[in-house]
Amino acid sequence: MARLELANPFDEMSGKFSKTDRIVMRTRYGKTHAYAYRHPYTGPISENRKPIICAFSQAVKQCKVEMSDPQRLAYWQDLYAQYTKLAKRNTVKANRQFVGTSSDKYYLTLRGFIIATISARLRSA
Repeated sequence: MARLELANPFDEMSGKFSKTDRIVMRTRYGKTHAYAYRHPYTGPISENRKPIICAFSQAVKQCKVEMSDPQRLAYWQDLYAQYTKLAKRNTVKANRQFVGTSSDKYYLTLRGFIIATISARLRSA
């Protein structure tokens, strides 16, 4: 992962420079990072993966809406604080209780936690 510090007019940067470029720019928490895709999958999307991809894209859109509303953001921050407290002792139990999955993945960011929770709810509905 490379770090970029760009001067104005580039306050934030995201996406690729060209369609075939394997370097992707992303801005998170005010810092711009460059990620390189080394071995991207170029085959067709499986029918089993399509609902999962659809649920994830809807969850990302819903997360943006949730984080832009101050009341909902406060709700998610409180929930995430409870999650991190429980996850320090038992990650699987915290994920079952708050996210709705039984994985052992620990969500480091509030945004990741919100997306995972919403995505799990969409897939179970």
